[in-house]
Amino acid sequence: MVLISSRCKPLYHTKLLKLLYVIDEEATLRTGTPITWLNYNAWQYGPVAEDIYYSKNAGHNKFSQYVIFNHAGGNKYIVKPVVEFSDAEFSDTDLRIANEVIEKYGRKSTRDLVGITHAEGSLWQKTVQRANIHFSESNRTSDVSLNFAELIENDGFKKTVYYTTLENIELQASL
Repeated sequence: MVLISSRCKPLYHTKLLKLLYVIDEEATLRTGTPITWLNYNAWQYGPVAEDIYYSKNAGHNKFSQYVIFNHAGGNKYIVKPVVEFSDAEFSDTDLRIANEVIEKYGRKSTRDLVGITHAEGSLWQKTVQRANIHFSESNRTSDVSLNFAELIENDGFKKTVYYTTLENIELQASL
């Protein structure tokens, strides 16, 4: 988030959600694993990581040591870094992917990014169809998670990398 909010100014909350998703999707396609391992649910306007979504609410920012969410009127929040970006926790490949996505999509509007995440054949679209989710004015969210392994279902090596990494993350979390 610090990298994105340092490079995309102003960075609105919804755009942050979309860019994080695109970075994770691209990383999974290239390497077999997402960078952030955030859990994305199928919501009306695309994949949403609830931890990021709710961080804009007072007292719910799990990432306050990295970014703040400044209310910009209405439903808009601007994301600003509170620390300098450090590449210490990222591999060269992760940084390359993140920077390429930011370069390619960072100037696009949130509406454009919604179009990209909703594209025909996208993981979001497949998830919504498979789960038979119907959005409306009163139902804009779901608790159905997108499974990044579906992006690489035809690549045995990347699927092995994905599930092995996921297993290690879950094991470390349980210790």
